[in-house]
Amino acid sequence: MDLGIRGRKAIVCGASRGLGKACALRLAAEGVNLVLAARDAAALEACAAEIRAASEVDVRTVAVDLSMPRGRQDLLAACGDPDILVHNGAWPEENPDFRQWTHDDWVRALDAMMLSPVELITGVVDGMMARRFGRIIAVTSRFVKEPRMEHMLSVSPRLGLAGFMNGIGREGVRCNVTANAMLTGIFATETQIEFGRSLAQRSGRPFDEVWKERESTNCAGRFGQPEEFAALCAFLCSTHAGFITAQNILIDGGGYPGVF
Repeated sequence: MDLGIRGRKAIVCGASRGLGKACALRLAAEGVNLVLAARDAAALEACAAEIRAASEVDVRTVAVDLSMPRGRQDLLAACGDPDILVHNGAWPEENPDFRQWTHDDWVRALDAMMLSPVELITGVVDGMMARRFGRIIAVTSRFVKEPRMEHMLSVSPRLGLAGFMNGIGREGVRCNVTANAMLTGIFATETQIEFGRSLAQRSGRPFDEVWKERESTNCAGRFGQPEEFAALCAFLCSTHAGFITAQNILIDGGGYPGVF
């Protein structure tokens, strides 16, 4: 299927590894020119080199911390007129006891999980509407639909973002600008491997045992592959997805137990 986005320009955040990198690779395969953003300049350049070796698209990198206002400003200055924005941000480390979360913890979480995508979207959406094409994707978490207290430091800002995305999606669609959130389950990324090793170390169990136990938390009985996530992301960015907007779309192997 031709996604109809060859020659378009995309900002992909968190593109140095994991789901962000997978999305960048898939969009490049569809002929989309890229501006890649992440903190790690070396990893970002390595991703860009991999894309350049595999395709003929234009690839630029911007090493920034998008949890900080200056980082968002620098990214918008480097690419203020994208056709596609994929926001994929890291979540703050969490102490599971909410009684120990400080004001500074909340501010840090809000900056990373809500204000970062909100400010980037605000900076690009008017141009998208004027050009009558835009696709905005926010990568969040299945816990938006199934909140758990131990994760609320990151989930609470994401719930706020879900409300903002809903409004933007309804506002923009009349100008062929859509906004959707992708709610992730467990995927076989570096982050999940690091988390699994941490769990194994804390519990004194082998990593393989912890990994298999976590695989059993969804109906598929496995971790998703980043390429599976990227395929859905690319479709939502395509010309075929212009009637899909203001949605929170689960991609979790059947991990969420509800109907709606």
